[in-house]
Amino acid sequence: MSMITRRGFFKFLTLTTASTMVVEANNERNETRLLAQKKELLPKTKKQQRVVVVGGGIAGLSVAETIKQNDPDNKIEVIVLERNAQYFACPMSNTLFGEIKEVEEAKIPFQYDYTLAEKNHNIDVIITEVIDADIKKKIITTTLGTIEYDYVVVAPGIDYNYKKLFPIWSQEKIRRATKETPAAMFSDSGKEKQILLNQLQDWKKSGGEGYFVIIPPKGGKVRCKPAPYERACMVSEFIKKYKLPGKVYILDNSPKPQAKGAKFIEIFIKHHKDTLVFNGMSGAEMESRIKKAGFDMSNFMKKENFSELEETLPVCDIKDVDFDKKELAFLYSENVFEEAKKESISYAICNLIPYHRGNKTADLFKVKQDKWGGMLCAPSKTYSVSDSFVYIAGDIMGYHKFSPSAQASSSVGFLTGESIANRILKGKDEIDLTKAGITCFSMVVADPLKAIEISKSIIITQKGVAKAGSTKMSFRDGMGLIGWYQAVVETPFKY
Repeated sequence: MSMITRRGFFKFLTLTTASTMVVEANNERNETRLLAQKKELLPKTKKQQRVVVVGGGIAGLSVAETIKQNDPDNKIEVIVLERNAQYFACPMSNTLFGEIKEVEEAKIPFQYDYTLAEKNHNIDVIITEVIDADIKKKIITTTLGTIEYDYVVVAPGIDYNYKKLFPIWSQEKIRRATKETPAAMFSDSGKEKQILLNQLQDWKKSGGEGYFVIIPPKGGKVRCKPAPYERACMVSEFIKKYKLPGKVYILDNSPKPQAKGAKFIEIFIKHHKDTLVFNGMSGAEMESRIKKAGFDMSNFMKKENFSELEETLPVCDIKDVDFDKKELAFLYSENVFEEAKKESISYAICNLIPYHRGNKTADLFKVKQDKWGGMLCAPSKTYSVSDSFVYIAGDIMGYHKFSPSAQASSSVGFLTGESIANRILKGKDEIDLTKAGITCFSMVVADPLKAIEISKSIIITQKGVAKAGSTKMSFRDGMGLIGWYQAVVETPFKY
């Protein structure tokens, strides 16, 4: 540490991009450069136990923050390794599409650096990328060098899985998708989200004709399942605000929104009737389908009724994208009983969200994982079933049934940080995952500002699996989402 202080490491940016899809021609040169930079970072002292957190998102910072809150005598050193110098917060960022005035008036930030987090939580943040890990030796290799740990927390988030969606696509076509029809579902310093926002503004300037098509993931474990439908509502608000002739079109492999399904259908009909299309149905057509099924707006959302109704609703199964023609090819089924037919639709803007998988950084730690790429926790714990010194936080968490989301990352992160601190300082290996209550908001209407809130309790099964218990859903004042964001996102980064 004679030349570079710990804080000073923050100023160094890795040349490796946040995306795993780097230009193939640079791979060999980058690998040579990375190997040449291997040197020991921040040599360990015997005075402190060291916790290294891999990933500086909501989960990673929540763990880091809470460890230090429970360490009044500074006996634990916490170091966060993060590859992006700037963090872009996905939660509530869909409101940017709707230009929600309350969000603008509150001056809500979505972009953060780590300056205040380092200062306020007494942690160190090193901007670098993890390229290898040896859990037997407790050494992590990064693009800046190696670092030892006593405990490690793996919290890198998600990756996209385009190959599962389009097995015959080349890497070049996948790269084109990320640039022209970006998913915008992880931080990446906000680059993908900004592409879509720029496209939205250009669309408005050119007259706003045609479709802003949103393609939700086909299923499986994905980050924030309600996000595509919230985004559609916000784009609809943008269309209404500027009186554009175009519409937002949701092209979904499910006959209903895959989260908060019945409530989103109600919102589409009542608030976005003329500006939003779901699987070929306008708001009027959705209401017509409800009536044909023998229900009305007062009773179709009852569980038994909606189960019957969804069998009568159409499905769109995406098959390919022609980027030059700006055209989507898909299979369309009038309902679950009808044979699918080939269809196509032209788009002005396309937001294509592929399958998700666990971030590939987790693979480096060589512990047990599920097929999705999640790291398997021990029963009733948040450390790995393979190694109790390897903790898991956020979306990458496997075994437990937490849906990947900001709230789960935050609340489970706090519990994990407290558990690690108590284990180091008091010798107590305890955690109560039932305290990780989950709340999720989706902003859906601009005037008056309204959101769908869903809250879930957590139960522990006999096998030690934490999963959702009772669930409550309400349609409420959207200011609740702003308060939630400030608590969950701003706190670890700013306070």
